[in-house]
Amino acid sequence: MTSDPRPVVAFLSHSAALSGAELLVSRVTAACTRLTPVVVLGEHGPLEEVLAGAGVHCEVLPLDASVRDHSVGTTTGTVGNVRSTVRTTSALAELLRAMGTRVVYTHSAKAHVYGGLAGRLVGIPVVAHVHDIVGASGSSRANAALLHTALRLLPRTVIANSRTTARSLGRLRRPAAVIGCPTAVPATTPPRTSDPFTLGMVGRLTPWKGQDVVLRAFAAARSAGLDPSARLRLIGAPLFGDDALFERELGVLAAELRIADVVDFRGHSSDVEAEMAACDVVVHASTRPEPFGQVVVEAMALGRPVIAADAGGPAEVITDGEDGLLVPPGDVDALASAMVRLATDREARGRLAENGRRSVTRYELAHVVGQIEDVLLAAAR
Repeated sequence: MTSDPRPVVAFLSHSAALSGAELLVSRVTAACTRLTPVVVLGEHGPLEEVLAGAGVHCEVLPLDASVRDHSVGTTTGTVGNVRSTVRTTSALAELLRAMGTRVVYTHSAKAHVYGGLAGRLVGIPVVAHVHDIVGASGSSRANAALLHTALRLLPRTVIANSRTTARSLGRLRRPAAVIGCPTAVPATTPPRTSDPFTLGMVGRLTPWKGQDVVLRAFAAARSAGLDPSARLRLIGAPLFGDDALFERELGVLAAELRIADVVDFRGHSSDVEAEMAACDVVVHASTRPEPFGQVVVEAMALGRPVIAADAGGPAEVITDGEDGLLVPPGDVDALASAMVRLATDREARGRLAENGRRSVTRYELAHVVGQIEDVLLAAAR
């Protein structure tokens, strides 16, 4: 790494799971051209294999379970075990020096704290990329206060993935740079060649993602005129905490609504693009504001019309009625009406898909990576 004239940037995350922030890390590091990325993870996991396949150098600095624990709030591990955080910070500082790191680039709430502290300890500028709304419903007020303080004091620059996320960050030393998540926009859209009409939803199976809302809306849409042969595909799997219980509840709900025979629980997919390409319409239904909504831009890039909850990042991406449809979060009747509308109006589907493909080009991978590299190189200087 030392022979490469490009500055070494350490991309830090405590998690090696294939969730939104970590997938962004894998895409961005594989596409960097003006810097040398090294990913430093706090645990072993599937992200390592993805990075290796892309030729991205990865180091694992195992964290104590109290710091790494995914089942707690955003930074409970660092609050609950200061001693572990001190050990982590010290070990990371040594690793950063050994790698000749020029910028520390943090990508998770825990990493914003221990990575920010390590960077300050060795005098390396820190850039924090915030992927989640700080203080979102269900999170700890104490943890939110800690993260607000860390983001104000530790990084030189903060990147937010949406204006919604930026507004949640509190008072910073300078305004956050808003850079959306990258997506690949194929030259042509994959064709939809088979029947029946299919609605799809992609996302972790967890209550706030709203799979239960989609099931209820799909059942209501069938009662309101949706072709009985239409199908619903739920792509995703439980990841943390009580998610597995929610998955079982979804199966029970589908049976109670008498739609189990037309609902496909697809589980985790390593080829989300193929799953969405098999759909006529993609639905996003988070019941609380989404920080960005990666699935929304991915579906638009594939030429699939999107129905999304009118809150958070998706409401910044979509212009209602022009390049997608927006419905109030959690509104079963409104979502059902939108489903019926797009199922019965092929012209509207085509128009929304075409406009969506055009508007989503602002999130093309090369463009977003260029924006991120600009921020990181400015910090390195």
